[in-house]
Amino acid sequence: MRCFAFTDESGNSGLNLFDTGQETFWTGTLIAYGDVDKKYASFHKELLATVGNNELHGAELGFGGIEKIASRLSWFIREKKLSFSFGRVHKPFLACTKLFDLAFDSGANKAMPTLTYAVRHLRLINLLHFVELLTLEDLREFWSLFEAQDPKRFGILLSTLAERVKFTPYDARSVQILSDVLRWGSQHPEAILDPFGNGDSPNFVAFFGLFGHLHSLHEQSGHVIGSFVHDEHNQFMSLFRESYEVLSRVQLADDRPMSIMSANIKELPSFDCSLSVRPSSQSFGLQLIDLCMWLVRRVRDRGDEPRGNCRVLFECLVEKSWLSHFDFEYLVRETRIGSEQMEQRPLSNEQLTRDRAILRDMEASRLSRMADTPG
Repeated sequence: MRCFAFTDESGNSGLNLFDTGQETFWTGTLIAYGDVDKKYASFHKELLATVGNNELHGAELGFGGIEKIASRLSWFIREKKLSFSFGRVHKPFLACTKLFDLAFDSGANKAMPTLTYAVRHLRLINLLHFVELLTLEDLREFWSLFEAQDPKRFGILLSTLAERVKFTPYDARSVQILSDVLRWGSQHPEAILDPFGNGDSPNFVAFFGLFGHLHSLHEQSGHVIGSFVHDEHNQFMSLFRESYEVLSRVQLADDRPMSIMSANIKELPSFDCSLSVRPSSQSFGLQLIDLCMWLVRRVRDRGDEPRGNCRVLFECLVEKSWLSHFDFEYLVRETRIGSEQMEQRPLSNEQLTRDRAILRDMEASRLSRMADTPG
């Protein structure tokens, strides 16, 4: 079936992850089986008349304004079989993952074992260990030097982090990897410091994550996105347009524990449209996702307790929504799930003997790469 998607954002701070008063960034997408803007214009007018506004915006209406139309919206969502996709990015955690990807990328850091970075579960284990070394001030310093492209400061930061590893309670192999990687990076910061740009924004991370859900929707139900509308007020729209051509055709992420980075890319016919940009003033779909995202965000991030019909609407949204988190809790959960699955994998003595031999060869290669590095 052909679906219509309407996407908006909330908590936009661009590339400034800190000192914004907002630790999270959200993206929300409404998924409908009809063109909400064209088919339900009369219903839209009814809602506008009820609240006495020219547009439906959660921040402007607040709980009081939403309460006036929440019952009708709950009915509409269920009647028209609407669904929602929400993505929540914790900005300090995004800084953690970017620092990790720079320092631990085995393609740039010769101290990092190739498979330990390429295999998703092993990468998550090391990320989990690494995050525990960091303070908020470390993250502020990293983001500042990353934006300034200052390899000297980067080397100093990595050296400081390397000194903390010996005080951790980790297993000997994890301590060895963390120590070697951070020391090598501190000695060769220019080799691992990538350029800073719009692709490092929470906006793009959330946009990227949305496509994983929409591709999954196609695989599960066969539905195809026949119209994709994004709100026009976005400084990253040029990047979105460029990346849309790839993200809409190709599934890049694989969340299986033993998946190997870039090895399971597959092309899917999940989309049959180009990206359209529209002002929210001209789109009921964009106004609806704005309102619903405001309500979900206020409850999830601020702990506000919705009452009356607002509570009914919130519970409806929970039932009809897919919510992804990009935060520390997500990392812990995914690492635990991967570990449980790995424990259940049967391995024969022959397999263990073979795999240990492979690991010895790989470790010898890693140590040789480190030794051959000039300086």
